[in-house]
Amino acid sequence: MQARILLVDDDRLLREVIGESLQLNGYTVDSAEDADAALKLFRPGIYSLALIDLVMPGMNGLELMQKIMEQDSEIFCLIMTGYPTIDSAYKAMVEGASDYIIKPFQLSELTAAIKQKLAP
Repeated sequence: MQARILLVDDDRLLREVIGESLQLNGYTVDSAEDADAALKLFRPGIYSLALIDLVMPGMNGLELMQKIMEQDSEIFCLIMTGYPTIDSAYKAMVEGASDYIIKPFQLSELTAAIKQKLAP
């Protein structure tokens, strides 16, 4: 069974590049441009991992992560950010993020982090 990933980022180009790379690595990817769109797509038990941008218009990535984890406590959440601070990294991990990755990153770095989380 292929792992299904929910990818949430307000940057369309980055969303497309990451989504395509993950699909080439054997994952099924559903993309959303913001938290509202992600919540419309999200169904408990469908996704193995949510890859969420921290800073988005409207609801931020940590708020979205909390809503997703309230519905599915088994999901892995990986937070991406181009605005890294010790406070945001700490808060993400305390609130349940499985990992935290800083933009810009190499696609191979992202894929390795995802494979580590989804390894049987």
